[in-house]
Amino acid sequence: MRRPVRRDPRPDCGLLAREDAVSAAPRIRIDAARCVGCGLCVSCCPSHTLAVREKKAVVVGASCLECRHCQAACPDGALVVEALDPWAGEFVTFAASGEWLAPGNPDPGELVRLMRSRRSTRSYLDRPVPREVLEDVVRAGVSAPSGHNSQKWAFTILPDRKAVVFLGNALARFFRRLNRTAANPLIRLFMRLVGRRDLDEYYREHFASVEKALEDWDRDGTDRLFHGAPAVIVVTSRPGASCPAEDALLAAQNMLLAAHAMGLGTCLAGYAVAAMGHDPAIKAGLDIEPRETVYAVIALGYPKEAYARVAGRKRPPVRFFEVPRERGDKVSGGIRTTKR
Repeated sequence: MRRPVRRDPRPDCGLLAREDAVSAAPRIRIDAARCVGCGLCVSCCPSHTLAVREKKAVVVGASCLECRHCQAACPDGALVVEALDPWAGEFVTFAASGEWLAPGNPDPGELVRLMRSRRSTRSYLDRPVPREVLEDVVRAGVSAPSGHNSQKWAFTILPDRKAVVFLGNALARFFRRLNRTAANPLIRLFMRLVGRRDLDEYYREHFASVEKALEDWDRDGTDRLFHGAPAVIVVTSRPGASCPAEDALLAAQNMLLAAHAMGLGTCLAGYAVAAMGHDPAIKAGLDIEPRETVYAVIALGYPKEAYARVAGRKRPPVRFFEVPRERGDKVSGGIRTTKR
């Protein structure tokens, strides 16, 4: 079954300003006694909110993205973006330095090793994940970039197996209804006649495996979706993001990698995302706001599995595109154009 795609109709998720993504009144506090007027905050500000006047940084614009570039760049600690919450950097279960890593750090070989070592986990120990560990996974998630720095993501944590089973039962009800519909050839024929082939595709590709998973769930509670995981995190986006899907999925990837480094296994549950996109009642049952869109559902727990080596990947298409230099070509503003 194809997952419903909800995309912002605007083509650019980074440059288009959203009214609720910028601060109408920038909350930047500048300590004039500390400021030496070096201008580093001005040069790194993407919204042209700052300027140097009389050898001191001052706020001159009202389009602050609250990105904190200025605060991070200032060598003298003269700026503070008051809108930011220290929660995102206050990790509880491990120490995280606030010192910036320049490009070239850490060792790329070790970083890639982490990326390649993270595997989907489908067998978990019967061991709960502490709440502070789950919160630290989310803290790692929100260090991801977001379009126009909107940070409109939200996270719903199901911290124990009881909550996971509650969600599993809601999903099972949805898929029972869907399978009853998909099993009817007359309904599938009607949907094809009106140009909707989604149900046909679901029947061919997913019906049998979902039916078996439902039988196992009803018979003895065998969990083919979350694989017995003791915790789940649902990643959503709230209204107002310029590219909500990308934001949520970038945060989810950060969470997957952080969870691995924290000793956890994870598995993305695409069937859960699809069901929650079609049935608002499932979201409501988890107290997720109606206007939030679900983009990732992550099962988490301590893994039973261990591996001797990383797995490979298929070779993807990789393309380089270059504009050939022809007579009459010229480069303007970094874009090559041809006279006609």
